[in-house]
Amino acid sequence: MIKVDFSNGIKIETGELKYAFTPDQLPLKVEIQRAVSKEIIWTTEMGSNMWATYPESEINNVIVNDAKGKFIYQRNWEPVADGSIFYQSFMLYCKSMANKSHKPKGLVVGTHDGEFGEWVPIAIKVMSDMVLVEGSKKQYDKLYQNYRGKIGIKTLFNLVTTDGSDVEFWEGGKGYTNTVVKRVIDYWEREPIAATKRSSISINDLIEKECNGQIDWLHLDVEGLDARLIMAINPKYLPGFIIFEDFNLTQDEKNTIYAYLEEGFNYQLHSEAGICMAVLQ
Repeated sequence: MIKVDFSNGIKIETGELKYAFTPDQLPLKVEIQRAVSKEIIWTTEMGSNMWATYPESEINNVIVNDAKGKFIYQRNWEPVADGSIFYQSFMLYCKSMANKSHKPKGLVVGTHDGEFGEWVPIAIKVMSDMVLVEGSKKQYDKLYQNYRGKIGIKTLFNLVTTDGSDVEFWEGGKGYTNTVVKRVIDYWEREPIAATKRSSISINDLIEKECNGQIDWLHLDVEGLDARLIMAINPKYLPGFIIFEDFNLTQDEKNTIYAYLEEGFNYQLHSEAGICMAVLQ
C-alpha cells in the first residue's frame, strides 16, 4: 500500500488508501529527513495510486504521517540493503570486528558537515570510536552541532597534511568546496575563491596524538591530497580498511597509489565512481 524504493534516488508509491484510512486522514504527508541532523529537506502530499520521487537517497529517511499529523510509517535508508559496495563493505567490516569483542577505531579526514559519507552510518549506529577532522570552519560548525555529545566521537577543526607545515587553504564562497590543492578548486568552483595561510597537523601526528597510535579504518575525502596523505602514513599506522576519493587525483597519482597499496602492502583495491576502497589481505 505504501512502497519506498531507494535503488535510484527515492521513489514512494501508494496503492488504494481508502481501505486503511478515513477521508479526513488523507492526503498522507510524506517527508524526507536527513538521518543525522533530522532536518526535513522535502515534503509532499500523496493520495491513492500516486508516486513521488526525490533525487538523493543516501542516508535519508522517509516518514509518512496522515493529514492530522499522526505517524503512519517510516523507512530508513540502510547501508547494507540500500547502499553501494563501499557502504556495504565498510559496514560489514566494522560489524565483523565488533563481533570479535573489539570496538573499531577510525579516523575521518574531510568530513564536510557530517551528513554524508561511507563512515556516517557507522557513526549513527555507534559501531566505532572515531575522530572526525574538518578544515572548513563553515562545515566544521555544522559537523560539531551534528555530533556533539555522541559517545566515542571526537571532532577536530584542523587541516591535515603530509608533514604538518603551514599551507595555503583554498575555499569557495559557500565553503562547500575547499582544498589545499589549487588545481582541484579551480576545476570545481564557480564562486569567488578565498585563500588563507593556515597551520596544519601531519597525518602521523594526528594518528599518534588523537588516535593513540592505532586505527582500524581510515576515510579520506581531501580533494586531491588523498594519495599523498596515505603514502605519508607510517606503515605501522596503516589500517586494515581505507576508503579515499580518487576522482580528483591525476592519472599518475592514481597509478602510484594503487601500486603502493597493492604491491607494497598487499591491499585489495576496488575503484568505482570516483571512490577507492583498499582492504588489507
